[in-house]
Amino acid sequence: MAFFMQDNLKEIGHFSRLHGYIGKLVISFINENPSVLSKKITIWINVSGLITPFKIQEIQPLNKNKLVLTLLNVDRDKAEELKNKSVFVNPKDVDLPEEKFDKNNIIGYDLFNKEEKNLGKVNAVIKIKNNNLIQLYINKTEILLPYNEKTILVVDHSKKQIKLDIPDGLIELYTGE
Repeated sequence: MAFFMQDNLKEIGHFSRLHGYIGKLVISFINENPSVLSKKITIWINVSGLITPFKIQEIQPLNKNKLVLTLLNVDRDKAEELKNKSVFVNPKDVDLPEEKFDKNNIIGYDLFNKEEKNLGKVNAVIKIKNNNLIQLYINKTEILLPYNEKTILVVDHSKKQIKLDIPDGLIELYTGE
């Protein structure tokens, strides 16, 4: 898969910790059923800015929304590097409806603008057909921001952070600054 296909990948969870001493990793799923993964599926992980494919060698159930994965050519040191990284799949490889990859589960996440300024915590996601909104408060003033594929820059579930491309002047309309 080429770098330009990166946007087609969907985040399914993150590696929360190591399991044992030989490089096994625990994947914590966001909303998906752990059964979406099989040995046939390639998972993708952002390693030093490059989306890198990994082959699953072994899958062990751990609990309701976690699996233990053994990845091909991943030892303990490499597994340590992958800890806390988001895990992506190509939606064409898994049999899930699009809404299973729910990017609306972000309440409490820190919201950043494209200049990396922390604006506060997401208070709610207001679902409106074709125009979801993020609600947050700045100095006790309610701010509603567009939340869609055009405005989402990064959703990092492992760090509980979201980065949005917010239209110029929109926050100032609410705050009067």
